Amino acid sequence: MIMYLIAHKNVGIINQLIDIYRQSEVLFSKEQSADAQRKINVATIKSMLEQVLSNCDLQDLKTIYAVASIGNHERGERHHFYNNTVEMIVIDIKENEEELLNKHSRYIALLSYEELMDFFFHRVTLAPGLIEGMKILKLT
Repeated sequence: MIMYLIAHKNVGIINQLIDIYRQSEVLFSKEQSADAQRKINVATIKSMLEQVLSNCDLQDLKTIYAVASIGNHERGERHHFYNNTVEMIVIDIKENEEELLNKHSRYIALLSYEELMDFFFHRVTLAPGLIEGMKILKLT
């Protein structure tokens, strides 16, 4: 129950991260006319991430990472390339919220604070995983 409480405590931070990663996705999906403008925007996004993540301790970062992992790996996706859409394949999940968090955090147990921060700084698209993870964990 501990990890679920930590996840629940960090819902606000997760929502802020979703907003930041959505901005990041927009930045990299559009054709930028100048690389200098892109670097400024990337620096701004990194600064926003630093501000949000600086309020997190190691356990918070591990839990947020686990939420994203759950969102990315507990559902399937069917890509329809003819019309450029993605359909979510909803698969029954037998584990409860705490079991899911524990299952997805096992392999990150040895990561340091710096390694986790590096993970968050080097992602462009993390919003879909965080959103789906929150839905699966009933955090929304």
